[in-house]
Amino acid sequence: MLKKMHQKRRYFLGAIPLLLSTAGWAAEPRKQVLLIAESNATNTPQVPYNPIFQQAVGYVEKELNLQFEYRRYPWKRLLQSLNEGEGLAFGLSKTRERALTLHFSLPAFATHVWLVVRSDQTFSFSQIADLQGKTVGMVRGSTYGDEFDRAKSSLLLIEDDLYSLPSRLKKLLSKRTDVMLFSHHDPDPRKVEAMLNKVMPEIAPDTPMPPGVTFKVLDHFLAVDYIHFAILASKDDGIIEQLNKAIRKGQQDGSLSPVNLQKK
Repeated sequence: MLKKMHQKRRYFLGAIPLLLSTAGWAAEPRKQVLLIAESNATNTPQVPYNPIFQQAVGYVEKELNLQFEYRRYPWKRLLQSLNEGEGLAFGLSKTRERALTLHFSLPAFATHVWLVVRSDQTFSFSQIADLQGKTVGMVRGSTYGDEFDRAKSSLLLIEDDLYSLPSRLKKLLSKRTDVMLFSHHDPDPRKVEAMLNKVMPEIAPDTPMPPGVTFKVLDHFLAVDYIHFAILASKDDGIIEQLNKAIRKGQQDGSLSPVNLQKK
């Protein structure tokens, strides 16, 4: 009897390292390629830093026990890499065309798309038709819904911009564009306006503001832009459904920002 007890004790003690090893292995984060636009890189002078973006990415990493391998690309290359199946992407708007080849998660957060102009070139805006004849600066490869995409080919003069905020603001100051589309998580146009006027001397010290001119954010926004994770449909191994569960949970318990922003 005593011998059997010693045998069981040796077996139990011998199994502890194996159990600990197995537990450690189970807790190892799963690596996942995540494609993001250059504007969300933290080592480049893209202002402003988007805390909502970082909050969503960090929450999903923790909730799904993932370790993201970030690959930062210009928009055009990001979309190309995504459609070639390179990995998961974050920061995309969902459109009918993109949904033909991609699987989208629920929106992880939402932003307002503001219209920024020179203070000496303001105009009244309430609908897309009010932009007719104006040169609109927007980041190359970005989209703001099916209605806007249709209007681009018939109503608007589009100036494709890089993701560099300084160069976009310089275009506006030099009147190469009449209006700049700018997505931001703050729902108050006056705060967005103040932020742009504050950062301009910091990010473009070689470009002084013309006398008496500031940046003006129009009161009415263009759209609410819902931001998703996405992956090539044929590469979706269940990751989108896992993301949806995490997003629902985060928005219910307050870990993620709500997406029910006010629409026009």
